[in-house]
Amino acid sequence: MAKNVNVKVAAAKVNASHSAGFDAALDKALDAAAGKLGTGLYDVNVEFWATIKVTNPGQIQQYGVTLTPRG
Repeated sequence: MAKNVNVKVAAAKVNASHSAGFDAALDKALDAAAGKLGTGLYDVNVEFWATIKVTNPGQIQQYGVTLTPRG
């Protein structure tokens, strides 16, 4: 994998829990990686992140995942 795969999922599209938001983002990142790379075995680091709105209580605006090639 030559470049990072970086995706976002809007919180409005997640109806369940935070883990569902991160699951949706990971699924989207894996689909994007498959489209760029095709099938095969790749070593990557997986980073989960979020865009948040600081209020009381705070809110997640987007869930994200970045896949970074290792080595």
